[in-house]
Amino acid sequence: MSLSNNSDLTKERIFPLDLLKALSIVAVVSFHGTLVPQQSYVNLEPTLNILFAPLRFCVPVFLTISFFLGEQSLQRQPEATHYDWLKKRLTRLAIPTCFWFSIAAVLVLIKEEFLGKPITTTLQEICQLVLTGRIFAGAYYLLVILQLSLLLIYLHRYFRHWHNLLFVILLQGFAFIAIDASLQGNFATQFSDFLRLVQRPFIIYWFVYLALGIYLYTNWQVLRQISAEVHTSVKIVLLLLTSLAMIAEASWLHHLTGQELLPFEYAMLSCIISAGVLFFALATVEEKQLPSRLLTMVRLLSKYSLGIFCLNGILVHIFVAFSSLIFPDLTYNLPQILVIKIVGTVFLLSVSLGMSIVLEKLGLGRCVC
Repeated sequence: MSLSNNSDLTKERIFPLDLLKALSIVAVVSFHGTLVPQQSYVNLEPTLNILFAPLRFCVPVFLTISFFLGEQSLQRQPEATHYDWLKKRLTRLAIPTCFWFSIAAVLVLIKEEFLGKPITTTLQEICQLVLTGRIFAGAYYLLVILQLSLLLIYLHRYFRHWHNLLFVILLQGFAFIAIDASLQGNFATQFSDFLRLVQRPFIIYWFVYLALGIYLYTNWQVLRQISAEVHTSVKIVLLLLTSLAMIAEASWLHHLTGQELLPFEYAMLSCIISAGVLFFALATVEEKQLPSRLLTMVRLLSKYSLGIFCLNGILVHIFVAFSSLIFPDLTYNLPQILVIKIVGTVFLLSVSLGMSIVLEKLGLGRCVC
């Protein structure tokens, strides 16, 4: 299969990225799709986390895509100063971040007012939730993107070379090993205590995806050429092996954390591997290979992935609160909770997509697209 040197990268949209975004946003929503109180399935939560560990590719892939596109914009605008480019990118990120954080903060205020908490206590709680990226489910992602964008402008030339990427992967691996050692009590237990305090916005979990995104953009055509020469069955085997590795590593993390996985659920080497394998496996997929209805859905999910990401993270808190009022004492077995999770994911994804489309029509496209 012959590939042009630059035709794919000069297109307004790169279809494999759209497909990756669509798959990733479905995976993100699946982690929030269990729209019942946590206490109703608390004994099953470790099992669910391990079973669905292969879907942990979602945030790594989103981060990689973000910096893939960041490098693309840098290379397309070589005349722009670092300040101009950074100002444009941070403004683009700040608009949805401020919008969705404000919406979530208002909802927290309403909830705490209903519970009768003092306003000063509520404001302190909101500040803590914002800083730790817990103001809504997945809010930490926006904080991570903002932090890493400050590094992108200064390090992007460094990460275009494979030996520098390898160094960053090794550095990220050492960070994960240090986390494991701390959780086992073999090394500075205060380190894991600190990570629990600062939660997931801390970039120790994420910096490798900055390097990966830049490297993949720079070598995109080479990756596509290699991918085109590998049979589909080999790609499927690679994806299955990666999934098994993620299940095994998630099981180990559960053991280390005493089944209190957060905020360490992405501190896995297999997460890094999953992002690379997915980019490799889907690099040569073309629009004409998908049925028209599926293609339409991929385009919609990709276009509105930001809105879906933020809306589902806010709506899940509302739906769980309602379900806890309606069914306060119910408990569920594994088959029941799996059905609830699947149905809830479809429902949450549909509502979030629909609301994103409406918000764009209301002139809020920069907050959802």
